[in-house]
Amino acid sequence: MAEMLRDDIDFNAYMRMTEASVKVREASVFAEDLLKEFQVEEGGQSLHPTITSTKLAGLINFLPGEITVWSGYSGHRKSMFTGQVALDLMAQGQRVLIASMEMQPSRTLARMARQASAKRFPSPKWLEQFNRWTDGRLWIFDHIGRLTPELMVAVCRYFAEELKGQHVFIDSMMMVCASEEHLDEQKQFATDIVRIAQETGMHLHLVTHCRKPNAGDSQRPTKYDVRGSSAITDQAHNVITVWANKPKAAKLELDPHDIKALNDNDAEVSVEKQRNGSWEGAAQFWFDQSSLRFTNSRVEQARPYPVEGE
Repeated sequence: MAEMLRDDIDFNAYMRMTEASVKVREASVFAEDLLKEFQVEEGGQSLHPTITSTKLAGLINFLPGEITVWSGYSGHRKSMFTGQVALDLMAQGQRVLIASMEMQPSRTLARMARQASAKRFPSPKWLEQFNRWTDGRLWIFDHIGRLTPELMVAVCRYFAEELKGQHVFIDSMMMVCASEEHLDEQKQFATDIVRIAQETGMHLHLVTHCRKPNAGDSQRPTKYDVRGSSAITDQAHNVITVWANKPKAAKLELDPHDIKALNDNDAEVSVEKQRNGSWEGAAQFWFDQSSLRFTNSRVEQARPYPVEGE
């Protein structure tokens, strides 16, 4: 089952490893990595980790040594979407750490189990299979509440060096940096996680919040609406916003049979920046309340992840 990283591990050694020595190497040292850059599957699809469960499949790759910022207004299901992305990565054999400092590990796992099973109440037998499937794929940082940027960086380095981790989801920035007013602290943290990604080859996913405009959250956010220092989005390789269609929900509260509202999408996910990719744009999704999954259309059924037989 998913392993827990306790917050009482001695991270001091990893906190001291803050300066990377300069490495000058012959280009041929990177021959194997160069070959990987051009390897593709049948059909021309990239071998790099990507989203697989939605129409964004293959449109964005989570490359080693890079940072993705996931942003949106409070309550717009950012963590729900990144949980589905984490399952996509695990299904590709990637090793994932979720550091969700606002949610108990059991609640994080329960939500992911619903998404993975595509059911509101997965059976005990299925949950046993799910627990076995997460072995070697999923770790949870067992910590609730704020922690210092130095400790978060140390946790990332520990996961990379001791557990051979490949992806860390930091949820969220506000639980690491004390305030959006502390711009210098945020800039330093952004610089530090970019460096850690480059040094370890991991891909780091940072969940942030957007400023809510005066007109409310019916307006779709952009990368320019991310709270805090501009260094967050400037240094990130990818910036993706998640927006929930609150106006639709309000219309359906007034009239549950409003056909026009029912046919409208529930969410929009926008790739605002992809430094080393060829696609930027927005995709519309529907939300299945039972499984907590994002689907490509109103009629599409969420399919379970293949955890059986693992």
